[in-house]
Order: sequence, then structure tokens, then C-alpha cells
Amino acid sequence: MEQRPTHLKLRDVPTLILHVGPDETAYHVHQDLLFSASKVFKAAFSGKFRESSDRSMSLPDDDVEAFESMTRWLYTQKLELSDPITAETSSECYWQLAKLNTLADKYDITTLKNLIIDKLFELSVPPKYVKPPQMDVITYVYQNTTEKSSFRKLIVAWYTWNIDFKWYTDDITRDVILKLPEFTADLAISLALRTGYHAINPLRGRSSNYHEKPAEEVVKKNVGGVLNSTCTA
Repeated sequence: MEQRPTHLKLRDVPTLILHVGPDETAYHVHQDLLFSASKVFKAAFSGKFRESSDRSMSLPDDDVEAFESMTRWLYTQKLELSDPITAETSSECYWQLAKLNTLADKYDITTLKNLIIDKLFELSVPPKYVKPPQMDVITYVYQNTTEKSSFRKLIVAWYTWNIDFKWYTDDITRDVILKLPEFTADLAISLALRTGYHAINPLRGRSSNYHEKPAEEVVKKNVGGVLNSTCTA
């Protein structure tokens, strides 16, 4: 007999209030839903932390639009952008994905991070190939992620394997990449590996090769950062 799917129960489940952004936009989110997705939130609202008794948390540094997308995903398990990604809308869509990835990384929501990777991977290869994220988005990603970020790795692979080499000969390219030395270093290493014997284009594989796994040490680090950002005098 086929096993029935386990559905999250929301009846009589308490909600938490999250005050997001400088204007403290209030989000009322079911506790079990939030805890099942994020061990960072679960830890922050547990034990002796002030948030566990107040049932609320202030998140002044978080982007409201990205938080809106994250909350929508919590309830629907669907990644929704403001517009379908086309050549005309790609820049704005990349910004949305980058900011959403920052939140997912901050709160260690691995499932959402991997879903974002799936979307990026889909856009980096035919038939849905569109131009890659531009330097302003890449700069944001490098400023808000660690060196192990899959978002970084996928962008570097994109510029290594799916960019016409003529791009590197443009007069403006040198000035552009000099502004982001970490990306430049990662790209140089990746290009060198591409010239190696039997080098294989990673973008011909599966997006799951870029998926991340949750790590307990990341959760502990992020809980401390979240709670420090919510402290008030």
C-alpha cells in the first residue's frame, strides 16, 4: 500500500512575529513551518533566548522583498519571481535570486538554497540560456556569501564554460573584473582547470552537483549573528 504523504499541520500551531527591515514590516509565520525549514530560527526561539518568551524577533538588516519571497516559499514550496526570466528581465531576476540566497544562507535554509541553484543552473544552459549575472550582482553575491557558496561556484562555472572568449578581449572587461579580485581569482583558477587534460564542463552535469548540505556549525554561527542583530538597549 502506497504511503500517504506527511502534511504539515497548521491548526492550533502558534505563530511568530518577525519584524523585517528598517520599517519593521511584520510577518506572522506559523512556528512549526518556520522551524521545519530553519534550524537557525528554531534555535533562536528556543531555550533561554529572549525571543523564546517574546515570540517575536527584529530583523532590521533583512531585505523585505526577499523575506516576502522566502515566506511565500515556506507556504507554497515554490520559487516565485516577480517576472518570468527573459533577456529583458534577467538582471532584476538575478538580483531577486541573489538576495533570496543571502537570506536562505543566513538562516541555513538548505532546501531553498538548492532550489535557487536549480533555477540558476536551468538558466545557464540551453535551451533556456540567458545572459549571466552582471558584475553588480556578482559583487553582491561575493560580499554576502562565503568562499564555499554554491552560488559563487555556479557563477564562476558559467563564466568559465558558457561565455564567449571574446568577452575577455573587450576593453572594459579588465576594468570590470579588477573591481572584484575574489571573483577574478576564482575565475582564473577555473579557466586554468578548463585547459587541463580531460576537463569536463560541469554545466553538462546535474544541478544537484552544486547542492549544499546543512552543517551544524553553520547553524550555531548564524544563530549568534541573528541574535546579535536583534539586541536592543
